[in-house]
Amino acid sequence: MIHLIKRVFTIVLFVSSIQAQNIPAGLDSVLNKTLDSMRLVLQVKSLSAAIQCPDEAIWAGAKGISSENPNVNVEVNDVYLIGSVTKTITSACILKLHEQKLLNIDDPISNYLDTITYINPKITIRQLLQHTSGIYDVLSNPELQPILINNLDSIWNYEPLIKNFIKAPLFLAGSRWSYSNTNYFLLGMIIKKVTGNEYYQELRKLIYDPINLKSISIPAYEPLNNNVAHVWLDITGDGIADDAHDFYINYLSLNSVAGSAGGYFSTAADITKWMRTYLRGDFISSSTLDEAKKTVPASGSQGGAYGLGLMKNSFNGFLAYGHGGDLAYAASSWYFPEKDMSISVLTNDSKNNSWTLLPVVSALLKTYNNWKSTVSTNSVSKPDFEINTYPNPIGDQLNISIHLTSPVNQIDLVLCNSLGEKISSIHDGQVLAGTHQWNFKDLSLLSEGFYYLNVVIDSKESSTFKIFK
Repeated sequence: MIHLIKRVFTIVLFVSSIQAQNIPAGLDSVLNKTLDSMRLVLQVKSLSAAIQCPDEAIWAGAKGISSENPNVNVEVNDVYLIGSVTKTITSACILKLHEQKLLNIDDPISNYLDTITYINPKITIRQLLQHTSGIYDVLSNPELQPILINNLDSIWNYEPLIKNFIKAPLFLAGSRWSYSNTNYFLLGMIIKKVTGNEYYQELRKLIYDPINLKSISIPAYEPLNNNVAHVWLDITGDGIADDAHDFYINYLSLNSVAGSAGGYFSTAADITKWMRTYLRGDFISSSTLDEAKKTVPASGSQGGAYGLGLMKNSFNGFLAYGHGGDLAYAASSWYFPEKDMSISVLTNDSKNNSWTLLPVVSALLKTYNNWKSTVSTNSVSKPDFEINTYPNPIGDQLNISIHLTSPVNQIDLVLCNSLGEKISSIHDGQVLAGTHQWNFKDLSLLSEGFYYLNVVIDSKESSTFKIFK
């Protein structure tokens, strides 16, 4: 068992950030301050984070240390293990192969795999993706870890791994939900069966190279192109967290086993770019993406609902899809459809898991929303539309008038409190040129203070208004 304890030390921390060309200096500054504040709150060795905005610009920041002796600070180009965030990539690959008609997600796995003891051949690919298969998680088998540790440089194939460490199923397929990494090991095997490529070869061919995600790599099979943020964990059992980099980076047996379920390293910028590319619909069709977002109750998952390799959650009132990951490192990566932006947070400190990173995601989202509100005015004119709000201060309702000089596919109006938390929203589609009005009703119970109205046209945040009550 790994024992963890807080270490008390004094050290000067260096702040590393990327200010993308389209990220204003003011936004870069407040996001950096928020990230450093949350690092202090969590008392972790480091945090690395990235946001991809609706205009494609990416902000990235890193706070804290990689190692103490010598003293090396983390940089935004350092890679961290993203753990089970890998599942969003493996599932997306499966869905792409479904679109290419190389497989069907509602097929039984017997169409693609030989029979394995304790694994019902009638289980479907969808049930693997969704964790409703009932298959035992071989990573929870207590006999596995000692073998991996005693053979650090061994590379494991999935078929013997599963056959040697599988146990009886937990329940009848489709009747319940239970998280199992074995599901994603089997998906890796299916990818090889239908493409002829190992899963890591297919992921690079289908996803990493076309999207230009250069930092994402799995060290059991590929070189790491970036410096690695050192992981901190108790490897000696003395209750003190150690710089475990030399041990962990050579723990290839674990990395090869985690593989298609959780074996990849990435920068925060690349994984947040992936999450937005995938979940805004740039990788698979909208209909297939809708299938991925259909969830089942998933007690114990972040947000309590699970789709096809996706967790469904809410931050500050905004819907999000994404995933967490934990394997000594921790990762949390999410896409916000209403904002058309993604946020990812990574840490190299094993005393924190991906659940503890959720408040960091929330804090960065709030900071972004608050900054947007401070740089907007109360009435905005642009070449293709003009917006006015009234009354201000608002009474029982808030009226919005928008004049469009050309038609738009969608208008989203989101009313938020001073913290950026959503209070109410209005969505309208296929809006013609001309003047249109919408209103938020029943606002009499709102407390006095200021609020924000975010106006999003065709999935791009166009204006933010400060409203008083």
